[in-house]
Amino acid sequence: MRIISGYHKGFRFPKRAMPHARPTTDRAKEALFNILDQRIDYESVEVLDLYSGMGSIALEFISRGASHVTAIDHNRKSIAYIQEIAQQLAVKNLTVHSSKVLSFLKKTDKSYPVIFADPPYHSTQEIRQLLDVLSAGNFLTLGGIFILEHQSMTPIHHPALIESRNYGQSTFSFFNFVKLPCEK
Repeated sequence: MRIISGYHKGFRFPKRAMPHARPTTDRAKEALFNILDQRIDYESVEVLDLYSGMGSIALEFISRGASHVTAIDHNRKSIAYIQEIAQQLAVKNLTVHSSKVLSFLKKTDKSYPVIFADPPYHSTQEIRQLLDVLSAGNFLTLGGIFILEHQSMTPIHHPALIESRNYGQSTFSFFNFVKLPCEK
């Protein structure tokens, strides 16, 4: 697992025994960021990374110039690992919160241009709850995008789904939950 591009390109994440985390493969991550390269300006974007695991996606956004990334995970080994890597890379624009994702979302009133989530693959109930919470709130800024990484054999059906891209066992589904001012 490595950082694909940007300031920290080529950085290899130290191996750790963290069976709870399933990092996005380099191949899938590279494909995701090739898509995002066409859609966002990294230097002006704030990112919310949900279910951060080992922090690979959060740190990829930072390496590419994201103005700030907020990483959320409830596992203390994950939190410590992300903080350790951020310290090694002298990253200053990363905030790491130890929290269950749905609890964090219920407490925050902040909106983000980009939200990425990689919930546990076998927790379809968690995915449903996440989609319900995100679609009911104002978590995305106008024109913002939500990216859900999920197991390819788990079909996602939602009215806010824009497109899905399959990369082996992983699929990235893109959503837009932004409500127009006249909507309630």
